[in-house]
Amino acid sequence: MDFSLSDEQKALAELAGKIIGDHAALERLKKVEGSDSRYDRDLWLELAKAGLLGAALPDDVGGSGGGFVEMCLLLEQQGKRVAMVPLLSTIVAAALPLAQFGSAEQKSLVRQVLSGDRMLTAALVEPLSDPRLPSTTATAEGKDWRLKGVKLAVPLARHAERILVPARTGDGKIGVFLLDPKSSGVRLTQQEAWSWEPQFIVELNDVKVDTSAIVGALDSGAGVLNWIIDRTMVGLCAIASGACQEALRITAEYTSNRKQFDKPIAMFQAVGQRMADSFIDNEGVNLTMWQAASRLADDMPSDREIATAKYWAAEGGSRIGHAALHLHGGICIDVDYPIHRYFLWLKQIENTLGGATPQLERLGKLIAAQSA
Repeated sequence: MDFSLSDEQKALAELAGKIIGDHAALERLKKVEGSDSRYDRDLWLELAKAGLLGAALPDDVGGSGGGFVEMCLLLEQQGKRVAMVPLLSTIVAAALPLAQFGSAEQKSLVRQVLSGDRMLTAALVEPLSDPRLPSTTATAEGKDWRLKGVKLAVPLARHAERILVPARTGDGKIGVFLLDPKSSGVRLTQQEAWSWEPQFIVELNDVKVDTSAIVGALDSGAGVLNWIIDRTMVGLCAIASGACQEALRITAEYTSNRKQFDKPIAMFQAVGQRMADSFIDNEGVNLTMWQAASRLADDMPSDREIATAKYWAAEGGSRIGHAALHLHGGICIDVDYPIHRYFLWLKQIENTLGGATPQLERLGKLIAAQSA
């Protein structure tokens, strides 16, 4: 496949890199990580002002009419700067599916997101459960529904206007419901994430929602959920790709300048081999991400490509993160030096929506099913 970018896409990535880079100085990152909200609202508003929040959204919701490749360009720039803004949780996991499947009322929420006034999120993770097969239940009660279950690692749940909640109905169907986190029966408990992202446990105790809260048709809810997870997973890979590139650049610069025995340590064979292995891993992360993103952008079957990309983001990203720490020596534990953030972000991505082993298992099942 041809992964060459158009002039418009290059300009988009350059603009995003400039805006995010201007808000990603070390002192600013530390200030955001130590704040109560733990996300950079000023940067979020700047991205909205520049029209970047709508770069991948269709015209009918106020977007620029771009596609998923444009979204991944933004996420890659975020990964390079480890900037705490909810592009993945708000745009990819929530606004994109609402634009694709939502009612007119639900799509109005997307317009509020693009202005920077509102945030959305999605509750995709549960304890010991496949994200594609939620154990949270939705029980019919007249024209309404009652949601019951526990969701984990829900980004910015306390700050979100609405949360997309996948749940299983009594007849085995899957629905995706749009939930107000302030509803009666919702309990939020903040969690500590590797990356300092504000994540929450969301407990649902017979929370009442009406039929207007269903995203898309209930009969096609499983397809809606898979659509969300596929794009969220590749979005994670795009962030990992940016983080891997920058971690590799920072480490190459450090090993070229750090001297022992009057030589840059980059000239030592063991260091050079480690950097070469990291370069190969970086290429794997980057290329498999763009293959999956390009196929999703063209609405092509992508199951194998998504599993492959997430495997590389998890396995290759982990190796790059560890190599970056090891080659920096003792300075890697200094929180005033940036490299540790890349390790933490890559570790968070590795274990979100399934690590390397679950992706290999899924890939094996897909290959076996095709052979059969």
